[in-house]
Amino acid sequence: MKNKGFSKFIVLAFLLLQASVLSAQNFQGIATYHSAAKLNIQFAGADGNDAITEDLRKQLNKQSQKEYSLKFNLTESTWKEVESLDGDQPSAASGGGNVVIRMGGGSNGTLYKNTAEGRVQDEQNIFGKPFLVKDDLVSYEWKLTGETKKIGSYNCQKAVYERTVTRRAFTMMTGDVEEEESKMKEVQDTLTVTAWFTPDIPVSHGPRDYWGLPGLILEVNDGTTTLVCSKVVLNPEEGVELVMPTKGKVVNRKEFAKIQEEKMEEMMKKYSGNGGGTFRIGNGGGQ
Repeated sequence: MKNKGFSKFIVLAFLLLQASVLSAQNFQGIATYHSAAKLNIQFAGADGNDAITEDLRKQLNKQSQKEYSLKFNLTESTWKEVESLDGDQPSAASGGGNVVIRMGGGSNGTLYKNTAEGRVQDEQNIFGKPFLVKDDLVSYEWKLTGETKKIGSYNCQKAVYERTVTRRAFTMMTGDVEEEESKMKEVQDTLTVTAWFTPDIPVSHGPRDYWGLPGLILEVNDGTTTLVCSKVVLNPEEGVELVMPTKGKVVNRKEFAKIQEEKMEEMMKKYSGNGGGTFRIGNGGGQ
């Protein structure tokens, strides 16, 4: 406990020092990230056709490769997916039915973080209905490992975060399988997040809802998805405009999770047992 408290003090002292040094400057930046995910997808009712499962897995992994923009100043940041012209959804036929998988969080909205005030505002979408999730920032108990590496021209240090999470897993059966076999179940996982941050850029920001390290997070991996920074522009001549999201019904994080769960269960009941359906796979962490 003493060591954890001391680490928090060091990080806070570092950030306060850097903020005081840079406070007279209009310190801003734009970082570009690319994502890649490894998804372990199993489809019951595929009649043993491994080719169908493998084709879907390849499509899902390809669609997980997206580009994001992180705009930031000393205490605020916005995270948003860069729009793509490729709007195709992965799909495959199985057992006489068709399964379509819709990826992502839904709205391609903006995630806003304010580290000075400890709050977040996140535009989300559930089946076409917009929500604005307003809550406190997630607290990460980062542990510095002492490992270093370079990402581009930046010297980076490694930090890890680990906790046990409970998630709702949706099992959907297709083909000639009885409806009651499609169900939602609770699964406990140990989530390990590995982050690489650079003190060369002294802001406490990072991709998605990650933050809290003494330097910009340039790479993060949560076990399934990797986000890597490919470009950083500091203090661009045109400036950086941070637009706080405002659209959608205001809910907190817990309320939004409950609504998500209810909608997923409704969808499961609607499509299970009919030889096919549509469902959503999310990567978590807000966006």
